Amino acid sequence: MKNFKFLSIGIALASVSAAHATSFSNVNIQSPPLSTGATWTSLGNSVSFFLPNAIVGDPVSPLRAGTLNIQYDAHTPGPAVANEVGVNLGAALSGSGTIFFQEQVFELDINGNEVAGGPIGVITHTFNPGGPTTWSGTINFSRSVERLRAKKFFTMSATDTAAFDLASIGIVNQNIQVVPEPATMAAVGLGVAALMRRRKRS
Repeated sequence: MKNFKFLSIGIALASVSAAHATSFSNVNIQSPPLSTGATWTSLGNSVSFFLPNAIVGDPVSPLRAGTLNIQYDAHTPGPAVANEVGVNLGAALSGSGTIFFQEQVFELDINGNEVAGGPIGVITHTFNPGGPTTWSGTINFSRSVERLRAKKFFTMSATDTAAFDLASIGIVNQNIQVVPEPATMAAVGLGVAALMRRRKRS
């Protein structure tokens, strides 16, 4: 009986989350020439960015250093809210190549303005020569929100040495974690409780 109750709650909550896919808008990838040819695509609660020219160093780029900026807004219609963002990055490094990554997430009001008080989540990571070239992290929000703005910064450097020096961003994927808002969770709980009472009577 207890297992049935937990299963019912899980199915109900999963149904609420799945029915409310995140919508992405106001995507801005404007850091030429690093952003040249950049595209993006979304599916469900995930968004991916493709950056064919986010490269500095030998011999394909005239730049030795540069910063690529990506920004987007996301809206998860009620009764679901977002409480974290998963980050998946892939880089190519050689010689002196390094990449410093930072992402900040802000809550937006209904008019698309950033809510006062600063970011509700921040994460950073550095790709260093000789280190791993893939990385995953999670930005946990200080509060759950329906609307958010994500701002990403990739600072790339490949100073000239006798070696082959290069830094490039290859993979940028995001997944927004969507959960039922508290009022919905309470309603689901009441519904399951009523179902359990009916099962006991029968």
